Amino acid sequence: MTLGIYVHLPFCRVHCTYCAFAISTDLGREEAYVDALLREIGRASDRKVPVQTLYYGGGTPSRMSIENLARITAEIRRSFDLAADVEFSMESNPEDVTDASLAAWTELGVNRLSIGVQSFADLELSPLGRIHGRDRARDAVARAVASGLRTNLDLILGLPGQTRESFLATLDSALELGVGHVSLYMLDLEKGSPLAVQVDRGRAELPDDGLVADLYVEAIGRLEAGGLRQYEISNFARAGEECLHNLRYWTRLPYLGLGLGAHSFMAGRRFANTRDIRRYIEKSPEAGDFSELLGADEDRRETLFLGLRQTGGIDYERVAQLCGQEGIEWMDRGLRDGWLRRAGERVAFTPAGFLLSNEYISQLF
Repeated sequence: MTLGIYVHLPFCRVHCTYCAFAISTDLGREEAYVDALLREIGRASDRKVPVQTLYYGGGTPSRMSIENLARITAEIRRSFDLAADVEFSMESNPEDVTDASLAAWTELGVNRLSIGVQSFADLELSPLGRIHGRDRARDAVARAVASGLRTNLDLILGLPGQTRESFLATLDSALELGVGHVSLYMLDLEKGSPLAVQVDRGRAELPDDGLVADLYVEAIGRLEAGGLRQYEISNFARAGEECLHNLRYWTRLPYLGLGLGAHSFMAGRRFANTRDIRRYIEKSPEAGDFSELLGADEDRRETLFLGLRQTGGIDYERVAQLCGQEGIEWMDRGLRDGWLRRAGERVAFTPAGFLLSNEYISQLF
C-alpha cells in the first residue's frame, strides 16, 4: 500500500471572485498557521507506508515564504516515508514564478508545478480578480517549462466575455508554450460569490451554454492533436505526465489531507478538517469538520462516479454487478444514443457524454 498526502496552504493575495475554496487573505496569520500545521503533521506521523505523491494546494502555496515552505517540507520528510521518486506537486500563480522562486522550489524537491493561468486573455482575467495578465502568464509558464519542472496549466471554460476565438487562442498558447498537462475546468459559480452576484445583476455576461458545450468538445480534439491526451473529464496530459496525485482520488487510493479544510480518505473512512482558520490555528488537535465510514451504497456510488470520470471508464461487468439489470439497460441506452462508448470490456463516456455526465450517472441511483 502507498499513501498520497495533500497539504492545504490557504493564503492568497486577493480572493478571486469565483473562488469557493478555504482561503485567507490575512497574510499576517501565516506564521501561526504554519505552527498549527506542523503540529498536525507531527500527530499524523506514520513512516510505515511509503508516500507516493505529495501535493501542496490552496489557496496559493507560491505566496508562502520559502522559509515556511522549507519548515513544512522538512517536517513532512521527518514524519513520513517519502518514496525516492515521489511526485511532489505545488500550485502557484503566475506573478510568483521567477527564476529564483523556481530554483528554491526545486531545491525543496518540487518536481511538478501547477500554474493557475485560467486564461491568456486580459479581458477574461479582469472579472475574476486575477492579478496577472496575459504577458505575465506567458512569461511564468515559459520559465517553468524551461526549468525542467513538469508543468500544468489550470484553464477555465465559460468565463465572462469569453468567445470562441479567445478560448481557442488560449489553448493555442498552452500548446505553443510546451506544457505537459492541462486542467480544463468549466466555470462553476457558487451562489453568493462576487462573480455570481455580478452575473445575477447583469454586470457580467457568461457565454451561451451551447457555445461552451461546443468549445469543450473542440478543446478535446485540439489538445489531443497537440499531444495532450484526455484521461479524465477535465484533465489532459502528454504520455507519462498524468497527475499521479489526482489519480489517487479517482481510483479511491488512500490519501491524507493536512491543513485548513483538507479532506482525507483512509481505510474506507472520509474525514475533513475545519474551514475556519481561527479554529484551526487555536484548536487544531480538535479541528475536525466531519468523519464518516462509507457503507456499501456510498462505495457503489463512488466507484461508478469516479470511474466514469476517467476516459478509461469502468468494466462493463462491474457496472452490471453494482447496478443489476438497471445498469445493463443504462449502458445499452448510452451506447445506442451515443453518450457512452465501448472500449474492449469497458464502457466510458464520449466527449458529448461528459458534458452531461452528472445527469447520466444520477440515473443509476
